Amino acid sequence: MLQQTIPMSRIVNRWAEALSTDEGLNKFCNDKYGKTAQLYVGYDDVDAPLEDDCPCIILLPSSKQEGFNDEYHYSLMIVWGIVRQGAIRDKNIIRYDGALESDNLGQLIIECICRVNTAFPVIDIDYELDSMNWRPVFTGRLTATITIPHVIGGNIEY
Repeated sequence: MLQQTIPMSRIVNRWAEALSTDEGLNKFCNDKYGKTAQLYVGYDDVDAPLEDDCPCIILLPSSKQEGFNDEYHYSLMIVWGIVRQGAIRDKNIIRYDGALESDNLGQLIIECICRVNTAFPVIDIDYELDSMNWRPVFTGRLTATITIPHVIGGNIEY
């Protein structure tokens, strides 16, 4: 019996294309930062994105579970970063709006990837903001998982 499988590259390339052309995401980045987000498929620590490369979105194929199960699971990690200098003081409240903007960008990323292939929806999102350690770069990351049912005798398409 032939093992059904799909490469992670098929999913990550579809998500990258969707993110690069997403109207809401591009409008947000252009309005807030004067440019569209730079998209990276994969990551190189030596040539990592810098402040000037922000806003940026990095897609990292993470894991897949295939075999003779009823469902196959595919997970991708997405990391993003925006640059926001300074804080706003309103009486005794000091706001580092970069954390909120990073969250807004993360939400737009989620909404976009959830629309890529509604036949195989995103079933799980593990989401985290890192709004303390890297100022003025505010980062976030998520791991999104999709499930594709095992079809006997057919090819898996995404």
